[in-house]
Amino acid sequence: MALSLLDARRPPLALRNVTEGGRKSLAAISGAAFSLTMVLLQLGFLQAVRITATNNFDQLDFDVVLLSARYEQFYAPGFLPKERLRQARNVESVVSAAPLYASFGLWRCPPYPLDPSRADAASEERPGPLSRWLAGAKIHRPLQRRELFVMGFDLDHPPFRPPILEAVEAARPKLRLRDRVLLNELSHPDFGWSLRDRFDGWELGGKQATLAGGFRMLRGFAADGMVLCSDRNLVRFCDYVSIETTNFGLLKVRPGTVDETVRRLTAVLPDDVQALSRQAVLDREEDHWVNQTSTGKLFAFGVLVAMVVATVVVYQVLSNDVREHLPEYATLKAMGYSTARLAWIAVEQSLIYMIISFFIGVLIAIIVYKATQELAGIPMLLTWENLGVTLLLAIVVGVSSGLLTIGRLRRADPAELF
Repeated sequence: MALSLLDARRPPLALRNVTEGGRKSLAAISGAAFSLTMVLLQLGFLQAVRITATNNFDQLDFDVVLLSARYEQFYAPGFLPKERLRQARNVESVVSAAPLYASFGLWRCPPYPLDPSRADAASEERPGPLSRWLAGAKIHRPLQRRELFVMGFDLDHPPFRPPILEAVEAARPKLRLRDRVLLNELSHPDFGWSLRDRFDGWELGGKQATLAGGFRMLRGFAADGMVLCSDRNLVRFCDYVSIETTNFGLLKVRPGTVDETVRRLTAVLPDDVQALSRQAVLDREEDHWVNQTSTGKLFAFGVLVAMVVATVVVYQVLSNDVREHLPEYATLKAMGYSTARLAWIAVEQSLIYMIISFFIGVLIAIIVYKATQELAGIPMLLTWENLGVTLLLAIVVGVSSGLLTIGRLRRADPAELF
């Protein structure tokens, strides 16, 4: 009976500790909010890695792809003879086979500003990383050469999906001319898309190039810029091995025959080529970037570090709070509160800190996500999955931090009150 009355009259001690904690509560919430913001950012970047891992393949229209036996990932595909595509066309279920060429090349980036006198003065300025990030396309920069990714294709059989397909078809007559290219409008500002109407000194691979237009495609972590051109122009720009050697064979097959076609191609083609379904190559690409490279592991490790920081911050605040109020906790023990009950108060206090911090972190993350996507061109998506993971981690940190104070609560001895 006494215990039930004690439960009924139990004051909201955890909430009172938070609201009257002053600077201590502010320190706990600030530290935890910062950590949860970092968690959301790391998860956002990890999500961006997943999206950009398959982004190139997502823009291509194919059911089955032929890859070199030495294929590693999209930006290091290896080579396969074009003859393999002709052999693949002999398989009854294959409707069409289109080659795709890929390489890196040095792009001559325009300076900003274009006025030489102003450019000379501006070149002496040394903007910091934050200033460069915020200035975007208007950052002062000299004439320079930067590496970008080049994809070449047969103009009569462009292997793209809309909207890139529409951009290619609109510029097809121009792309048939020598040295014509399409520049990704979402490339890094250094590549000069915003200056396309005022600059005519474009070069690719040390050879003169002419912009025939642009297309829109998210850039990834492996390439800040991209151009499209005809297969023959790519061979010329990038000193490519031969037009009879390609990097990808993109096959369209009859509906419902993907698996059968893959098995048939594997049986009839030599060992220097491998055939994969669309889903298989997407899974392989995502596994490479998320699990096999340091990129995905770095962001995953960042989540762990942020959680450790949050746990330490909240625990330190709770620990100091318990130490300063040991006489009060001893009084509660004398009134009938057990150590477990007092520990639950600490857990509740910690959870309040983390819940408040969670909502603050979400608001900050929304702003940073939008800024990062607009200024850096990285697809930052605040998914429900990431929100749920972050909230779960916040609860785990709250409970863990509260339970870590049990040792101090045991020192609250009612006998020391007398």
